[in-house]
Amino acid sequence: MGLLLGGFLLAGCSQSAPPEASQPSQAPAVQAPPPPMASVQPPQPGAAGGQYEEPPVVNVADLMPATPLSGPGFSVQPQAPTNGAMGQYTIVADPSVFHDDAGSYYVESLDMLKIRLSEIPAIEQLDGMSNTSVFAQALASSAIRPVNAAANMVMHPMDTVTGLPSGVGDLFGRVSLGAGEIASSTANSFGSGKAAGQAGNATLTALGYDQVRRQLAHELHVDPYSSDPILTKKLNHVAWVMFSARMTVSAAMMAVPGSMIITAVTVTNDLVYQTPRADLIILVQKKLKSFGLSQEEIVAFSSNTAIPLSLQVTAVKDLEALGNIPGRRAAAAAIGNMMTEYQARFLVTSLHMLVRWGQQQAPISGIQAPGVLIGHDQNGATILPAPVDYLSWTPRTAGFATDPNLMAQQNRVLWITGKMTPLARQQLAANGWNVREGEQQ
Repeated sequence: MGLLLGGFLLAGCSQSAPPEASQPSQAPAVQAPPPPMASVQPPQPGAAGGQYEEPPVVNVADLMPATPLSGPGFSVQPQAPTNGAMGQYTIVADPSVFHDDAGSYYVESLDMLKIRLSEIPAIEQLDGMSNTSVFAQALASSAIRPVNAAANMVMHPMDTVTGLPSGVGDLFGRVSLGAGEIASSTANSFGSGKAAGQAGNATLTALGYDQVRRQLAHELHVDPYSSDPILTKKLNHVAWVMFSARMTVSAAMMAVPGSMIITAVTVTNDLVYQTPRADLIILVQKKLKSFGLSQEEIVAFSSNTAIPLSLQVTAVKDLEALGNIPGRRAAAAAIGNMMTEYQARFLVTSLHMLVRWGQQQAPISGIQAPGVLIGHDQNGATILPAPVDYLSWTPRTAGFATDPNLMAQQNRVLWITGKMTPLARQQLAANGWNVREGEQQ
């Protein structure tokens, strides 16, 4: 239980306290919970723009109006503190579904919150499937194989192992266009592990376990390479029994009455469901080689446990869509060097926004990766895509918004997917930024 719980806490959440059954030696350090909620403070004197403000506490329903914030097995605390860019959300997991893993979990981005909420119905469904008589019969008739062989395929994401800061704020702190590399692949141990959630080995893949697992994930509408170890362990266990007993996915799904609540979140694509894991890894590595990455950089990217395999596929597909433009190689290397899944998803989403800009506005002619991604289009615009939750005018925001290298660009666009405070909007406009707010990536 310590392995399972510890992985979930830092794969995109952190829990206030592990269950008593957890072994301290197995559970990594837990992130501190978000700061106490407080009312919005008036702007404070500051160097950039004249004043700063305390990031506000926001109503989660205002950020996610179409997403249920409670349901079987969970509820989301209605208010969330923000840190200037991202929200800090609390999911309360109920024992009826999560059993020993019940408790309060903290998620540090709206993107990850949506993913985690979209996985809860699948966790509930898998839990129900494993408790049916049909499943019990399959388990009894299955070949004698150690079920924990599948469970042991779970690998922790990088922030689980290292306890590194998991937020995206540091990316904005590196915005100077003259900044050095974010991290050197030779200085990190990213090549020592497997991508988060990659399950199976060559023997299991050959025998069909990998296919059963992917089919089951597809029916459950979840990412087969999710970094959520609670989902991964249940998915592994059920798929293993189905594979051993030669039980079809449709038969297993029919064993549980009722319908699932499927959210609008898309966490993967058909390629990830239809393609064997080994082939996906080869695809990613070939694409990275075509972008000009060295073998060392390719290994750093493809074995970086902060980037689930499905996210790697999304990244290389979007990099390919941009074409052979200046900076593409640097952007790929930057993503490969991210230390947490929060950061990796931030950059990959930013990349996807640049692809959309190129399709809808003007083709992207170049890209830079000084922490965040910055694109340039053929019309002379400089585009800074920022998939933030709620932007406020803090010293860090002011720092990147007034960076001399950015200020030198004549046509500057800040494209955020979330919302911002009135002061942030006012100060950005005063500093010459054209702001696109609330667009969906």
